[in-house]
Amino acid sequence: MHGLSTKSAWLALTAKIEGIPRCMPHRRVQVMVGVLILVGIALAFLLGGGGGAHPATERPPSSRHPAAVEHVPSFVASPDSPDFLLGVTAAVLVGAVLATGVLFFWLHSLPERLVHKSTKVHLDIVAVLALLSLFTHVHVFWVAALLIALVKVPDFSLFTRHLKSMTSSLERIADAQRREGQKNLSQDLVTASNDERRPC
Repeated sequence: MHGLSTKSAWLALTAKIEGIPRCMPHRRVQVMVGVLILVGIALAFLLGGGGGAHPATERPPSSRHPAAVEHVPSFVASPDSPDFLLGVTAAVLVGAVLATGVLFFWLHSLPERLVHKSTKVHLDIVAVLALLSLFTHVHVFWVAALLIALVKVPDFSLFTRHLKSMTSSLERIADAQRREGQKNLSQDLVTASNDERRPC
């Protein structure tokens, strides 16, 4: 009896544990909430001013230097206020890094965008050269991809059209010979069976 209740309790516990993922939000929502929390913590740290000075470390206000000017620029933060210039500088730095990355990848994909409507072979050659330059950091590959993208590849469809027509003609001839061979074989089988049926 005791073993039965333990088993049912175990099954109920596993059912609850298996039901947890259905109650949780989607994975993308979890990632977005995590990013928002991290951004909020970073902004609170940058703009919060560190929560004020500790009473034991406070210094008495010192007298101003005689050569100091009366007007202090607005971007200079006082000891108890948040440093807005630091926050603006951090935002500008992150934006500049992202913009530089976007510009780099946009320039890097320029040869592929130039040959996007060209033939498949042309596009494949340029794409392989661009990938080689991206992963090996050898810029000669990118220059070669750009030059190949700018050069118009001649149309070899006349040659390939003749090859296709020759291939289809050979297939038709082979099919006709195979059908003729099967027809002759079936006629030989019929005559052989007729010869066997004739009395001697």
